[in-house]
Amino acid sequence: MARTISVLKWENEAEVENAVHDIRAEIGERGGLTKDTERAMQHSFLVADPDLANHFLRLIREQVPGALHYFEEEGGGA
Repeated sequence: MARTISVLKWENEAEVENAVHDIRAEIGERGGLTKDTERAMQHSFLVADPDLANHFLRLIREQVPGALHYFEEEGGGA
């Protein structure tokens, strides 16, 4: 059964932490993100408040550094 990914705008740090948890779990299970998850998380990241986007990147760097390439532009990042 296909997993449904909700696209949302993060409103607080708890939602960001839940997103990082989901990313860590999917990478652990599948070895990477599905296209649906990648698109949903990228959208949430792009529309996030700058403080929450920075919190997200900090958690990704700490907890799932292998996922960082999904969220940083070539040659840089936030």
